[in-house]
Amino acid sequence: APAASGSVPASVSAFGALLSGPVAKLATLAKPLGDDISAATELFREAFEREAAVLAAVAACAKPAPETLQSLLSPVGEQMMAVGAASEGKRTDAFNHQKALAEAVQGLSFVAYMGPDMGMSLPAAHVNEAWQSAEFWTNKILKEHRATSPEHVAWVAQLKALMQEGLGPYVKEHHTTGPSWNAKGADAKTWKPTAAAAAKKTTGGPPPPPPPPPPPP
Repeated sequence: APAASGSVPASVSAFGALLSGPVAKLATLAKPLGDDISAATELFREAFEREAAVLAAVAACAKPAPETLQSLLSPVGEQMMAVGAASEGKRTDAFNHQKALAEAVQGLSFVAYMGPDMGMSLPAAHVNEAWQSAEFWTNKILKEHRATSPEHVAWVAQLKALMQEGLGPYVKEHHTTGPSWNAKGADAKTWKPTAAAAAKKTTGGPPPPPPPPPPPP
């Protein structure tokens, strides 16, 4: 539901909590597993970051025309493709992890749901289907590493928790029958994030250059 003016909608803050909590933890747990797994997990994390921008638009805007929605979703789609591409090419020890992420990230496409005629499950079921596909690969990871590498087991457990205890319940609560567009909201075609959100998105970059020195007296 839309929040009062000036406050953050519940659907946006709840997804933000996923980013700062289970998604960030997954990226942290990937770091000891090698560069390939860590890099793939970082691509996965970035897909969630891009999804957050889409969900901010969903909360602020009326349901758009299909072509506007496609444009809005394209950054997420491109990142999802990048996650999938990480598992292509020469097979490495990271292959099963990369494939698990490539399947799990498909859960983010729940934002594309426009109605029952498009042949796509409702958001919560869609997320669950994505996890079921990912679980085929995480079971392979567990079979290989359960007895010898608890750090891989922890990564799998965190990915499962993110999907089944994080993203799944999130969409069930906030986007039950599809993305919760704001019926009284702005036009998605011209909508821009607030200055505060844009500033938050750019934090972490290099600091601005210092001001020039004053002119000599």
